[in-house]
Amino acid sequence: MNLLGQLRSTSLLIWLTALLLTLSGCGFSFGVFGPETTPTPTPDSRRASVPTFTPTPVVPPTAVPTAAPPEPTATPMPVEPSPTPTADTPPTPTPAPAAKLTVNAGVGVVNVRNGPGTNYGIAGTADAGQAFDLIGKNPEGDWWQICCVNGQESWIYGQLASVENAEAVAVAQNIPAPPPVAVAPTAAPAPAAAPTDPPPPPAADPCANIGGDGCKFKVRDGPKFGQNGGTELKLQLFFIHSGIDGGQPQGSYFVVLIKDGQNLGVSDGVRSIANASNQGSLGPYNYEYKIGLDKLPGNTVAGNYVMFVLDGNGERDSHDISFTVPEGQGEVWVKWDQG
Repeated sequence: MNLLGQLRSTSLLIWLTALLLTLSGCGFSFGVFGPETTPTPTPDSRRASVPTFTPTPVVPPTAVPTAAPPEPTATPMPVEPSPTPTADTPPTPTPAPAAKLTVNAGVGVVNVRNGPGTNYGIAGTADAGQAFDLIGKNPEGDWWQICCVNGQESWIYGQLASVENAEAVAVAQNIPAPPPVAVAPTAAPAPAAAPTDPPPPPAADPCANIGGDGCKFKVRDGPKFGQNGGTELKLQLFFIHSGIDGGQPQGSYFVVLIKDGQNLGVSDGVRSIANASNQGSLGPYNYEYKIGLDKLPGNTVAGNYVMFVLDGNGERDSHDISFTVPEGQGEVWVKWDQG
C-alpha cells in the first residue's frame, strides 16, 4: 500500500474513533462496547440533600389599642383632727368684760383730777354721759382712775359717776403723793395783831377744801336696820333741816353707797322730796332706793357699808358714815339733818 492509502486508512480510523467517543458521551451504547453499566454511587460521591426553605410571609402585628392612662386624682390633704377636750385640757378662759365709768346725767361738767382727792390739781373736765375705761381705784373705793382725759390717766369722784363691771378693778399702783398743804406765812408778831386764821383741815378729811358751805348734813338718828329676809337692800332716808319749822324735809339730795369697797352706783335719778314725809317701819322718810342682790358684792345684803350725802350739784355734803348690815336684814334707815 502506498503512502496515500496509509494516510486515508489512518484518517478514517481517527474519524471513527472520534465518532464513537461522541456517541458514548450522548448516552448511546452499542453492543460493540457491551451493556452500559450503571455506576453505583459511593458515599463520597452522593450529594447531601438540602431541605427546601419555604419563607413564611411576615405578617405585621395588629396594633392592639391600649387603654388610656387613668386621669390622675388629687390626693386629699390630711385633715388635722380637732383636739378633743379631755379632763387634763384646761378650758379656754373667757375674757372678763371691760370695766366702764359713765359720768352721771344731770351733773353737768365735772372736774377730773390728777389724784384721788379735791386737793389734787385739775387734769381736765368731763361732760354728763361721757364714758371712760375704768382702770383703778383708791384704797377707800370712793375715787376711780380712768383713761383718759387730755391724753393722761385721771381721777374722778365716785359719787359723780356710775360704773359697770368694776368687780375686778384693783387698787391703783401709781397713785401720786398728795400735794403738800400750803400754809400761808404768818406775819411777824406785832402789838395788837389780829389772830391768824387756823390752818385748813388735813387732806384726809373728805370735806376739806370743798368750798361753799362745806359739808352741812350730820347724822341725827340711825342707822337702824329692819328685817326683810335679806332679799334686797332698801334705803329709807330722811333729809331735814331742823332749823326750819322744827325739821322741814329737804329735797334734791341723794347718797353714795359703798359696800366692801365697791361703789354700788346709786343713781342720781332718785332724790329726796322736799316737804314730803312717808312713814316706814323704822321711821319717817322722804327718800327711798332699792338695790337687788345681783348688784351687791357677794350677792348678799349683809356686809360693811360707807355712805355720804351729795347735794343737787353732785357735790359732797356730808362726812362718811360706816355701818354693818346684819345677816338676814335688808332695810336701812338714817336721818340726815343740815340744821
